Amino acid sequence: MELTPRRLRFGGDYNPEQWPSDVWDEDVTRMKQAGVTTATVAVFAWARLEPYPGVYDTAWLDDVLDRLHAGGVRVLLATATASPPVWLARDFPDTLPVSENGVRLEFGSRQQYSPASATYREHALRLVEMLAQRYGQHPAVEGWHVNNEYGCHVPYSYDEESAAAFRTWLQARYGTVEELNRAWGTAFWSQLYTSFDQVEPPRAAPTFRNPTQLLDWDRFGS
Repeated sequence: MELTPRRLRFGGDYNPEQWPSDVWDEDVTRMKQAGVTTATVAVFAWARLEPYPGVYDTAWLDDVLDRLHAGGVRVLLATATASPPVWLARDFPDTLPVSENGVRLEFGSRQQYSPASATYREHALRLVEMLAQRYGQHPAVEGWHVNNEYGCHVPYSYDEESAAAFRTWLQARYGTVEELNRAWGTAFWSQLYTSFDQVEPPRAAPTFRNPTQLLDWDRFGS
């Protein structure tokens, strides 16, 4: 991929899938008039790119990238993984995040996925591999926009899959439950653990939660 000479990039997100294609040429013309050099494309386009599991629709994105390239606008192509489609939520409800109060957050907004969900990551990886193979050498593409605003709305999920991953992380960090008890000061308020299997994420509790548990939860999720 040939890169343009170094210069300050000027542009922003461009979401052409959200309006009719008959204005796309005008979009590019106005970008050129405004001095736009770079556009981020397909940030929230997963549902448009994969309307059904394993069924990809890329014709519209081919068209968009070709038009931008013809207009001299470079592209940061997004992985489109920041907002999963409805079929993922309905077919795999365990991918939806759970709040600290135990409420499963529903489809209909964005970032409706658990960061620890292996199922989400599996489907996201398939989408990203398809995009990389199809557009990695496209002349308009000069970089990648990975996911979008990590942790903006759902920095953590308190579901059971996340809890299991947290326990594995804690065991690797502390080695023994005795060392975890020492580091967390669990003698306070009778919080002593005798097994890593007893440890949960810092879900909603009657009052203040263990501060080192909260710190480790942040470390685990970072």
